[in-house]
Amino acid sequence: MKEITSRDNQWIKLACAVKRKKERTAQRRVFLEGRRLVTDAVENEIRDGICFVSPKGREQADFDDLFARGVALGWDFFFVTESVYDKLKDTQSPQGIAAVVPFFTHTLQSLEKDNTARSLVYLQAIQDPGNLGTIIRTAAATDCGAVILSPGSVDVYNDKTLRSAMGAIFKVPLIENIDEEEICAFVLRQGRVLFGTSPQGRVSFAAADYKRPAVLAFGNEGQGLTAAFAQCCDELLSIPMRSNTESLNLATAVGLVLYRAWEANGFAR
Repeated sequence: MKEITSRDNQWIKLACAVKRKKERTAQRRVFLEGRRLVTDAVENEIRDGICFVSPKGREQADFDDLFARGVALGWDFFFVTESVYDKLKDTQSPQGIAAVVPFFTHTLQSLEKDNTARSLVYLQAIQDPGNLGTIIRTAAATDCGAVILSPGSVDVYNDKTLRSAMGAIFKVPLIENIDEEEICAFVLRQGRVLFGTSPQGRVSFAAADYKRPAVLAFGNEGQGLTAAFAQCCDELLSIPMRSNTESLNLATAVGLVLYRAWEANGFAR
């Protein structure tokens, strides 16, 4: 394993640079920290990673397996001093393993071949990275076919999103920058039903017919779906609540609808 002892090493500079969205987008690479995230990247066969390992990371019980599998995927591994790792770390209790990997988002075209009845989630201008991470984690748990985001939504590779989603970030396809026109055209091509969610919805999410493959659309945390997009939906669903209560957190609302859709299809995998 190669060794890095300088905090000004080119690979260390790259890892620090891609923590910033502008540089991350330009390089099309993302920084991951922690044994769980790095291991999940390897297990999901993300290729050509660059891994940084401190003395503490080298002592992890499963490091040798991670190393062997990473090398098989074309990863480069660097042993770094604690001083160098201190420059890389973002967490309060670092595990001594971090990596830079290529972007792993998908395209809408990659879903065209998927003819399963799995529900898809469409998020319009979602802003909170913690919400997005939780939604991705729930989507993976409910066998959701993909999480699709409109332009203006929070960055999928935001560090808070990655931490909130945990390993689920690799387990459900993520697709960015799909506008209303594109998602509506996709729904028609796929023969899917487009369910929007709104307090003005006339059908409870619990009573909706999920037997037909669906795209489940959710709006911005503060504003909900735009009026124009709501009119394009085949049906608007509501989530019943007690009177005089605030609206649900977006991630909670998505979770309720996703689990109901999955249940309606017999929890099929």
